Amino acid sequence: MSTSAAITGVGLATALGAGLDATWEGLLTGRTAVTDVAPPEGLYPGRGPAPAAALCDDLSDVSAFGRRRLRALSRESLLVSRAGLLAWQDAGLDAGGAPAPEDLGVVLGTSGAGLTGYLQVLCDGLTLGVDLVSPYAGPQGSLNAAVSDLAIAADAEGPVATVTAGRCSGAEALTVAADFVRTGQAEVVLVAAVDVLDPLTLGAGAVDGGAGGRSARLPRPFAPDRTGPLPGEAVVVLVVEDARRARERGARIHAEVAAVSTALGVTGDTDGEAAARAVDTALAAAGLAPGAVGLVCSSADGSGPVDRAEAHALYKTLGADTPVFTAFAALGDCAGTTTLLQVALTAKVLADGEMPATAGLADWDPALPQLAVSDAPQRLPAATAALVLTSDDRPGASAVVLRVPR
Repeated sequence: MSTSAAITGVGLATALGAGLDATWEGLLTGRTAVTDVAPPEGLYPGRGPAPAAALCDDLSDVSAFGRRRLRALSRESLLVSRAGLLAWQDAGLDAGGAPAPEDLGVVLGTSGAGLTGYLQVLCDGLTLGVDLVSPYAGPQGSLNAAVSDLAIAADAEGPVATVTAGRCSGAEALTVAADFVRTGQAEVVLVAAVDVLDPLTLGAGAVDGGAGGRSARLPRPFAPDRTGPLPGEAVVVLVVEDARRARERGARIHAEVAAVSTALGVTGDTDGEAAARAVDTALAAAGLAPGAVGLVCSSADGSGPVDRAEAHALYKTLGADTPVFTAFAALGDCAGTTTLLQVALTAKVLADGEMPATAGLADWDPALPQLAVSDAPQRLPAATAALVLTSDDRPGASAVVLRVPR
């Protein structure tokens, strides 16, 4: 779909730090955030830690819109409410121009928010007895809890929705938000994504007595000997509003969302057919030729299917010369937050003209078409449009076209 939605606020936290600037600085300096993380105590007794990229800061110094009874909220709900306030402030809505409550919508994309809380409720009920399970715990163990809590915290009375589509969850959330703006259902939408390291993911990567269930080597995107991704966690909230409204209130616009497209693939689609269709559809909706794309943010993370699909799709649709980077060797595979992280980082590249290095980049897999990926930061010529490509091995793909504010 095409849209005239503008991104006016960004709030996020990743394993490289709290806030876009901290994450950006970590990527520019080549830092990676993988460490040994233990599964939650009690859910997997005896299981050792597994390599993963965990949040180093849960934004505990952010007030979550001043909401009380924070101890009743899940970790995911706290994260989106705190990141939501950062995005709200970044958009300047705390200083004027805030919409009426009925004109404020909230959309959340996630792969598994609430899973840890749900498992904890079951564990406590079985081990401690149902009488000792907090009445607040049950409602927090669901996909809808985080978006509901963010809506309450932000006093949003407009449309509220949760969507889930694996790594493409953020793209689906952005599509819904753009529809809300385009159709007048909301003037402003908080578009959020959150996924944390759940016990199933960590339990699968751990072994009795210590780390080692997964290779401790860092992910190596596009490499011939890539060993797969390592899990990560992140939270992102974007403020999205009609571009005309944003300009009229004098807001700083990080980027305009020119188009969003998603495509379903078929099992075994490693040649990027779904990703190529998503890119072609998004470019057509944005009214752009492939040569107008100045850079690409890929979701490649050292996974065989994802890396292969995106390399083939980008070569097929854009050729070999468009600069490409990916952040997910450094940040880990951030599940449903992937697309919104890419959008925030790509908007930063468009604004600053500097593209971060692709961490973990080593020898190029000769079975993949060559792309313009660099292991060092690069200054780029002024670009007016950029592409965000996210792939999921379920399979499926999404493409977001961003352009500089007009």
